[in-house]
Amino acid sequence: MKRPDLDTLACVNPECQRFRHAGQGHLGIRKVYGHDHIRLLRCRTCGEAFSERRGSALFNTKLPETKAEEVINHLGAGCSVRATARLVKVCQETVARLWRVSGRHAERFHDEHVRALRPMALEFDEPWSLVKKSKNAAPITNWVKLVTGGIIPPWSLTASWWCP
Repeated sequence: MKRPDLDTLACVNPECQRFRHAGQGHLGIRKVYGHDHIRLLRCRTCGEAFSERRGSALFNTKLPETKAEEVINHLGAGCSVRATARLVKVCQETVARLWRVSGRHAERFHDEHVRALRPMALEFDEPWSLVKKSKNAAPITNWVKLVTGGIIPPWSLTASWWCP
């Protein structure tokens, strides 16, 4: 797997002046270790040494990166933990741990990067297909059909628009 460029990485020490400031040339490679040739980096400002995987979903993972990537890809495709463990030939506990860690990492990434979205329109695509097939489903009211049947316009909604 290709290593990330040093200009895209930053110091992970919160007390450092260059904490989370990537691309300033303050990181150096201290040594390379493991089968995946993971780099141990050192910040020239504060002297902190850390793995290039620190702060990522693969930090403290003993699996090769290709195998960890396969596990995450299988889980993302909808495979169960047991099926993923069988297909990738790893332990179920390893799959469950990677699922938890990558989920937390994805949530943090989403919270940091997705902000102040103002959608112009929303479209719902068949949200009631399972409910319609159910014999014990409650009857669908007209306003639910109106909302789920198409695109919600970008203008502000009034009570008269919602009521049939």
